[in-house]
Amino acid sequence: MSQSRSLRGIDWTTIIMCLVLIAFGIMNIYSVDPDKGMKQLLFFGLSFVLIFGLISLSSTTSNFFEVYSPILYIGAIVLLIAVLIFGKEINGAKAWFNFGFVSFQPAEVAKLATGLLLANYVTSPSVEINSRRTIITAFTIIAIPVGLILLQPDLGSVLVFSAFIVALYREGFSAWYIFIPVIGGALFLLSISYPAYYVLTALGFLTTIICLFIIAFTYNRTLLKNIMGVQLGLIVFFILLMLMQTFFPELGAIADETAKHYADPSNLAFNVYFYSALGLVLALVSALSVSYFILRDNADSPYKMFSSEFGSNQTYEVAIIATVVFIIISGISLFSSSIYTELPKHQQERIMVLFEGEKKYRDTSGYNLLYSKTAIGSGDLLGKGYLQGTVKMGKFVPEQSTDYIFCTVGEEWGFVGSSLLVIFYGLFILRIYYLAESQRSEFSRFFGYSVATIFLIHYFINIAMVMGLFPTVGIPLPFFSYGGSSLWAFITLTTIFLILNYKDKQSLI
Repeated sequence: MSQSRSLRGIDWTTIIMCLVLIAFGIMNIYSVDPDKGMKQLLFFGLSFVLIFGLISLSSTTSNFFEVYSPILYIGAIVLLIAVLIFGKEINGAKAWFNFGFVSFQPAEVAKLATGLLLANYVTSPSVEINSRRTIITAFTIIAIPVGLILLQPDLGSVLVFSAFIVALYREGFSAWYIFIPVIGGALFLLSISYPAYYVLTALGFLTTIICLFIIAFTYNRTLLKNIMGVQLGLIVFFILLMLMQTFFPELGAIADETAKHYADPSNLAFNVYFYSALGLVLALVSALSVSYFILRDNADSPYKMFSSEFGSNQTYEVAIIATVVFIIISGISLFSSSIYTELPKHQQERIMVLFEGEKKYRDTSGYNLLYSKTAIGSGDLLGKGYLQGTVKMGKFVPEQSTDYIFCTVGEEWGFVGSSLLVIFYGLFILRIYYLAESQRSEFSRFFGYSVATIFLIHYFINIAMVMGLFPTVGIPLPFFSYGGSSLWAFITLTTIFLILNYKDKQSLI
């Protein structure tokens, strides 16, 4: 192969953008701590050994990463188990192996391995993308490392695994799966701040009203049958909710009478019974009305529930699925308080800072956020200048070189510098999405979407966390936060995808 031809397919745009981000990251780490800045530069230099190693391994066979993805996945699972036994506990999480000069986090390997194995499985020619077997297998591949990481516990890494749902959606999974982590997280946060029975009653009643509006403004029979299935699931949900309130009232209540959203048990019970009964009646009447007056002559009508078509009735299939979903949602909401109380105190406070403000916890978990926002705000429009940050010099923000590195950008480079970084980072992520979509190989496309979304989640949560828009979790800003393990992990993700992109483009020559 000629030299000019061998260079075709190398995406220099992504490489240059990546190098710019890494260089700017090292500059800001150096500003916070010169020693760490020089170490990060050393880590970056050592990463070229990793890059050349990956290139050499991939050259041994055209589909190296597909063939060895199961082995890498098994290795990652073994490491996640080993870290629970032999790992070093840092900030309440047993998630690291410590080798003196550098620490190693197996969760980073697990992200890579899970993305490769999922890409291998989902894009296999024998796999039917929307079959129940495929859905169960795909989510099991994700659930195994997630379960082990929860035992550490490392909530930040767990959130990143939701990136694979976006890649699964691109390959044909229902868009509803994207909302699973969003709904689960929102339910958890709401149910530790408000009585869980209030949250569930409001959710059920709101769903009933939405179903009524859809019924009122649609003539699509397929949609009507699905909505009726949801209504039947709601009927079961409301009955179970009232039974739970009767026999297990303590599960859905806030025990602390001084809490901001404490509700008197008698008032709580009355509201749950009243709105659940009202929702139950509305769901039952609307389901029967649609069944009898609109779908009576249709073979799938629940009105003909004892007909020969019952076994394959679409409405009842949706009803079963809806019932299961409502039961899972109820479980998440009712046991959120129990899960919350089992978290270390500093993690509990980090969550409550989002609702009650950092000033209440200024001497504990709100301290970082308070001074982070102070640093960002003090940067004004153009910043104080490189190496001139006064909040940084006073070392008021712990972990400023790692999870809180963005506040250094805000203080020294100001609103303009921060905005340019956010825009440039967004363009970098969009570039990966663009390359992923242009892949001829389904394996490469899936992995590309996984990589782009992993970067997106890290980017969004880290910056939102530093600005007080998201609870504080241990999640670094890729290419910016200090740490060899983190830097090598993101360079590995990017390198593997660029290798796959290169091979895809070479196949066109």
